Amino acid sequence: MNEVKLEPRLFDESWNFKNRDHYINNLQETEYDIFVIGAGITGAGVAREATMRGLRVAIVDMQDFAGGTSSRSSKLGHGGIRYLSHGDIDLVKEALHERNWMRVHIPHLIRPIPFLFVELEGGKYKKRDIKGAAKLYDFLSDKDSEFKNYKPFQMLSPEEIFKIEPHYIKEGVLGGAVYYDTNLDDARLTLETIKEAVIRGADAVSYCKVISYFKDNGKIIGVNCMDLENNYNFRVKAKLVINATGVWTDNLLESYPDEIPKPLIRPTKGVHLQYRRKNIKNNNAAIVFSKKDGRAFFVLPRDEDFTIIGTTDTDYKGELVNPYCSKEDADYLIESTNYYFPNAQISYENILSTYAGIRPLVMQKGKSESDISRKHIIIFSDDGLLTITGGKLTEWRAMAEDLFNHILEKNYFPKARKPKDFSKQPFIIGFNKNEWLKKLKQSGINIESEVADHIYQQYGKGAIKILELIKGDHLLGDRILKDNNFIKAEIVYTLRYEMTLHLIDVFCRRTEMALWINHKEVSKAAHIVADLMQKEYLWDDEIKLKEISQYLDYIEKTVAFMK
Repeated sequence: MNEVKLEPRLFDESWNFKNRDHYINNLQETEYDIFVIGAGITGAGVAREATMRGLRVAIVDMQDFAGGTSSRSSKLGHGGIRYLSHGDIDLVKEALHERNWMRVHIPHLIRPIPFLFVELEGGKYKKRDIKGAAKLYDFLSDKDSEFKNYKPFQMLSPEEIFKIEPHYIKEGVLGGAVYYDTNLDDARLTLETIKEAVIRGADAVSYCKVISYFKDNGKIIGVNCMDLENNYNFRVKAKLVINATGVWTDNLLESYPDEIPKPLIRPTKGVHLQYRRKNIKNNNAAIVFSKKDGRAFFVLPRDEDFTIIGTTDTDYKGELVNPYCSKEDADYLIESTNYYFPNAQISYENILSTYAGIRPLVMQKGKSESDISRKHIIIFSDDGLLTITGGKLTEWRAMAEDLFNHILEKNYFPKARKPKDFSKQPFIIGFNKNEWLKKLKQSGINIESEVADHIYQQYGKGAIKILELIKGDHLLGDRILKDNNFIKAEIVYTLRYEMTLHLIDVFCRRTEMALWINHKEVSKAAHIVADLMQKEYLWDDEIKLKEISQYLDYIEKTVAFMK
């Protein structure tokens, strides 16, 4: 098989569960320039940015990589057209520029989708508002940007709307617009960003909790960690410690500047429901408005066969680890979706899956959950801790660059100074579709077109390594379940080339199986994947059954409201 030239570190089997002890040892033996706490998309972006600037970096998370908010979003790379009405013009412009860069340089993972924004009789937004917003959105996207929008918006008559979206409600439709944003897998984006840092020498370890800091003359010079897998405590030295823990930010802040609110974070819960697309009957993404409180949410196609609806936006005071969908959450989304798509067949009975995430919104007094700005904030505490929190998923790279502007202002690492947008470089894993089709044909491996499309869009150049695995063992080309495109080879790929510890990591972060596989069929899939992990990791039966039980318990809680 003809090979694409691959980055050696990306596929040398060093960054995986079998070699985790090596990375734990590195943490204890190395004095780092930067130690990042939190391996969601914000921390991942900081780690990538720091390694690209030549710094020695470590990043840890008490959960799996992307185990919190960064695997529980609406799966969009977007500017946020609704934030225009809040006056957040600079935020939207920056996010659109970041969206465009990602679409160009990670084309397999960041995929354009058309959004329908409809004017309804008596609705909040009139045609002039919609046209103005879409026009401004496109203008901000392209202004001063090297990378441009996918396609310009179009205004549509009611008849044109019904033509492209025949099952949309007919009553009261006065026209509207189609504009473009992008679809993505948030967890894979986070993981690939961490891998970019690992390739450049970073040490990245999951299930490793920071329990305290240690100091010299009142300044933090390192952290005390616990390896949660082995119940083992150790110490890590670093010149600068960065708190990028999202909704856990306040837990890591020991001191606040006087002007910072206490607490800093206002957690809000967002819930999504996943259905077969044939049950909703949508062709495009659509902005819809709740019949209960008028708040906007999305109906989002994920691929040819699936649609996500969401998200809710409610203040949250529960457990931050693994929040779940409630009956109230589900009813809120189902009621309005059925209104806008009256021919839809959606209910509790045909929900495939649900997920809930907690947004780390920065506290703003007097504002509702939906009106709080998505801007990020950076804080230097008196003890030397640097905190970054808030922000939007799409802005992860810009947030990391902004953080380094603050770092350089404090005279840390002067040799790390780089020009603006320095890190807007191609992703090593990024892969053009035509190149993929060429390599697929050259491989001589016969796999179904749906499976080929799936592994390309999820893994980019990693799909070539997946083909190699199938070539070595044709049984790895088998689907996990016949109704989904997931195959055994991609599971083995995540075990050998990514730091994957647990069965739940495979289903919820390395793949989207937790979302796309019907919760009624998940037990069968869990046993198949656990068998692969047992063989790869030499688990005994007791460990395998424990992993299955823990994952099935998680899935049971995601659909408990239906019981």
